[in-house]
Amino acid sequence: MASAADVRSILSLPEPSAVAGPSQPKKQAAVSTRKPEGISRELYSLIGPSAPSLVTLSKPQLKQKPNLGGGSKVKWEYRAFKNSARQDSLELRHWVKASTPADEEYPFVKYNVSSNVFTYSQDEYTRFLEDKEWSKEETDYLFQVARDYDVRWFIVHDRYDFPGGTPRTVDDLKDRYYSVCRKLVRNRPWEGDETSKSQLILTYHFDKERELTRKKYILSLENRTPEQIAEEEALFIEVKRIEQNERRFRKERDELLRTIAGIESGLPDIVEDEGLMNLAIDTKKKKRGSMAMDIDSPSTPIVPAPTPIVKRPQTAKNAAFDAANCIIRTDPPATIPVTKAAHQPAHLRSYKLPVPKAAVAPKITAALAELGISHSRLVMPTRDNIMQLEALLEATTSLVDTKRVVDKIGYDIRILKSRLGMRESQGAEGHPDAMDVDEGEVGDDGRAQSVTSARSARNRKQVRTASKLEYRY
Repeated sequence: MASAADVRSILSLPEPSAVAGPSQPKKQAAVSTRKPEGISRELYSLIGPSAPSLVTLSKPQLKQKPNLGGGSKVKWEYRAFKNSARQDSLELRHWVKASTPADEEYPFVKYNVSSNVFTYSQDEYTRFLEDKEWSKEETDYLFQVARDYDVRWFIVHDRYDFPGGTPRTVDDLKDRYYSVCRKLVRNRPWEGDETSKSQLILTYHFDKERELTRKKYILSLENRTPEQIAEEEALFIEVKRIEQNERRFRKERDELLRTIAGIESGLPDIVEDEGLMNLAIDTKKKKRGSMAMDIDSPSTPIVPAPTPIVKRPQTAKNAAFDAANCIIRTDPPATIPVTKAAHQPAHLRSYKLPVPKAAVAPKITAALAELGISHSRLVMPTRDNIMQLEALLEATTSLVDTKRVVDKIGYDIRILKSRLGMRESQGAEGHPDAMDVDEGEVGDDGRAQSVTSARSARNRKQVRTASKLEYRY
C-alpha cells in the first residue's frame, strides 16, 4: 500500500512546510514555567501549573535566627555586697546591672532556711530525756550535728563520729532525735490549743520498727529474680482478669434480672446457711456408710424434722386481688428450711419446665417421641399445661420402672426354665445332678462330694452374675 509521501511524489505536490497556513490553527508556543521552591519535582509534574499550591505562596520556614538584642546596650557594674545570713560580715563582689538599687538585699538569702532544732536544759534532760542507750554527751553531740547540717539525715549520719561511742545507723539517730523532740513538746508549757500541739507532735513521729520493715521489704523487691518478677506479673494479670470477669458476670446478671423480673438493683449477696451445709455433709457421710453395708439389707433413712412454717392467713381482700390479677401463690415445701436460698423469685414458666431424671431420661424421651410429644418445649406453658406435663412425666417414669422390673423378672424366669430343662435332660440320660451326688452314698470319698458342691455353687454364682448384668443393661 502506497504511503502519503508516495502519493505526493506521484501528484507532484510540494512537501508540507513547517509554517502553518491561514487555514491551519496556529500552535501556541509552550511557555516554560519554573518549578517553585518548597515542592518536589515529582509532585509538581503531577499537579502542573494549572493548579497552584499554597506552597508557592509561602516561603520555606527555616530556623529563626536568634535575637541577640540589637537594641540599647545594658550597663553592668562590679559592686560589693554582704550576705545578711552570715554573721561574720563577709564582703564579696559580683556583677549587677547599673539600674539595680544599691541597697537591694542579696537575692539568695531566701534560700538560707535553718530548721528549728530544740534545746534543753539539764533539768529537762534529767526529768524527761534520760535513756539507757544514750548518754547526755552523745545526745548533745547529735543535736549539734543536726543543727550544723540542717537535719539532713544522710549528711548527719556521714558526719556523725562521737568519740568513744557505739556505731549508730541513720535509723538510730532519727529515732533518738525525734523521741527527744516529742517529749519536749509534750512536757513543755503550750500557749496554743491541743489540736495544734497534737499536730506538732505528729510531725516528729517516727516508728523505727516500721522503717526497718519498709527497708527490708524494698531490699527484697530489689533482690527478686526474673522468674519471681514474671510470676508476680502473671498473678497480677490473673487477678485483673478475675475482676473483669466478675464485673461482666454482675452486669449480665443485672441485665437478666431486669429483663425477667424488672429488678434494677440486682440480687443481694446470699450467705449460705450453715444448717444446709451441715445437712449436706451428714447426707454424704450417711451415703458412704450405706454403700459399705450390704445392698440387700433394708435401711430406713432418718430425715431431720423440718422447721415448721407459719402460714399466714389470706384475707378476702388479698384473695380477690389475686383472682383479679391472675396471681397464684404456691406454698414452699415443708421439707426445705426457710432460708434465702430457698426463696424463688419471679420467673417465667417456660424456664421452669419439669425435667426427667438423668438415669431414665433417654428412655422417657424415646417413649414420648413415639407419641410425638416433646417435654423440652411447650407451645403454651400455662399452669395447667405444666401440671399435665409433670403428670405425664411421672406416669412415663413409672411405666419405664415397671418395664424394667418386668424385664428382670422375665429374664429370671427364662434362666430358671433353662436350668430346669438342663436338669431334666441330665435325669433322662441317667446322670445324677449335683444334689443327687451330694446326697448319694459315696462312702468315705468326701473329696468327690466337696468338688461337686463347689461346681454347683459356681454355676449358681455365674447364673446370678448374668442376671445382674442383664438387669443392669
